[in-house]
Parts: sequence; structure tokens; C-alpha cells
Amino acid sequence: MRVWCGRWRPIRPAFEAFMLHPGQGGFVRSTASRVWLVGDDPQMTAVLEGWLAPAGYACQRLSSAEAASRLAAGKLGVERVILDACSHAAGFDLLPQLRATGVPVTMLVEAEDLPMIETSLRSGASGFLVKPVEPRTVLAALGLPGGEAAPQWGGYFPFRTLEDVAGLSQLVAGLCPDPASVQIALSELMINAIEHGNLGLGFDRKCALMAAGAWRNEVERLLGSPEHAAGFALLRVECRPREIRFLIRDQGQGFDPAPYLNLNPTRSVEPHGRGIAIARMLAFPDLVFLDGGRCVEGVVRRKG
Repeated sequence: MRVWCGRWRPIRPAFEAFMLHPGQGGFVRSTASRVWLVGDDPQMTAVLEGWLAPAGYACQRLSSAEAASRLAAGKLGVERVILDACSHAAGFDLLPQLRATGVPVTMLVEAEDLPMIETSLRSGASGFLVKPVEPRTVLAALGLPGGEAAPQWGGYFPFRTLEDVAGLSQLVAGLCPDPASVQIALSELMINAIEHGNLGLGFDRKCALMAAGAWRNEVERLLGSPEHAAGFALLRVECRPREIRFLIRDQGQGFDPAPYLNLNPTRSVEPHGRGIAIARMLAFPDLVFLDGGRCVEGVVRRKG
């Protein structure tokens, strides 16, 4: 099923690279086993290795200078790179060289460093980890599409909690001309991906939870349960010359978005059910749903 709301159409290669396998409770394990951990904060790279090694990744910890030397000598031999852009500017300077090899690069960035994120998006970063990070988020990031499979112009951000939604939506909305409106629109769509997609909360169930003042507690309980502990959603951001594209993908069973595209007077007394319509009105008039409602894509036009 595909639902288009407006004249714009998605680019199919970008959508296909964004596909996940729904209903499996987590990302499909990456075939990559050898990973460079590059940065000038030895403590941070040691922490990353401590998380990745038990999961079967063979890690090499390198300073920026060591990585540059190996690149110059043509000695790469890895399938993935995590590049710590927080510890030293020299780390970021390696991104174009690394991407020229075809190896996907995941950037470790500070939450308030929007200029670094935008520059990295334009320079070919495949994915992002925004500090503070936790082990399962790092593992999820390494399972994202990369290299030739990933479309140009942008990168992926894994998210799974309401706190992730609040931080990420505010962060990437800063790339847009009207960040306040985009932040609200993204937040609505990302929360839908968590609660309705990954956690499977239906419309009636959410109504009952909100009426009892128990919605947030139930979402947090479900996120902490073993059944949903490995579940993630994805936010993909593409910085193009004339537009910024946002794709949100969950691992749920999908739904029919048609009844929710516009404000419905018959649901005006309900405590929820207007998020998609609000997102369209505020920021994404040409909203696109794909893959049975599991993927939604919106575009913000740049001014000028």
C-alpha cells in the first residue's frame, strides 16, 4: 500500500534502502564483523569496544592520526567505521577519505552540535549516534544500511524511546527554515512509530490509557519489557540542495493511514488520533506512506 498526500512522489531507491524486516523485534544483524573505532578519546573508544566485542565484532581502536596513516597506505580491511567527531576536529576530516573507500561511517556526535551533523550529512555519513548513547543503540546503528546500499545525501538515526523522540526531533528540526513546526510534526510521526508501530498500541487501547492518565507509564513499561527491548525505529534525514527529507520507519505490522490524513470532526472528542493530520498541516503537506503504513516520508522545502 502507498498513500500519497500531494503531488510529490518518493524516490524509490531511497525507500528500498530504508526497508527493514517488520515484526522481528530488532534490526537484522549486520554482516559486518570488523569495525574501526576512530577517535582521540581512548576512554570512549574503549567503551564502544566493550559493547561491540561481546556481540561478535572484531574492533580496532585507532586515533585520528593512526586512521589517516592506514588510509594513506591503503590498509583498511574493515566493513564499518564508527568515527568519534566529539573528541577532536581531525576525526571529522577523515570522513571524506573514509567514504571514498565505500565503507559506511557512523558518526558519534554531541546532541547540540547541529553544524557537525549537517556537514556530516552532506559529506556522506551513513548513520549517527547522538550522545549519550547506550549499547543497544550502537548495535542497532551497525545494523543500518550503508555503503552502496544507502542512498546519497543523508544518514540514519536509530530511536526507541520517548526521550529519543524529544531529543532527535528538536535536533534535526534545526536544519529547517521553521524548526518549531517541523519539530512538532516529526515528534507526532516518531511517537506513532514507537507506540503504534513497534509497541502495537491500538487506537482504542491508547484512548483507555490516556483516559486513565496511564499512557506514558504503559509505554515505558512496554519499552522495558524483554519482548520490546531490542525494537528500534529509524529516522533518516536527507539534506538536499532544495529540500530536506525525513523518513521514519518502524517494525510494526502496518496500518491504513487514510482515515487519519485529515482532521475528522467525529473524532474531535477523542484524546488522540490527530497526529498525522497535524504533521501535514504544520510541516509535511505532501506526506507519503509506504509499505503498508510502516514507512512515512515528508519533505521540507528550503527557502530561496
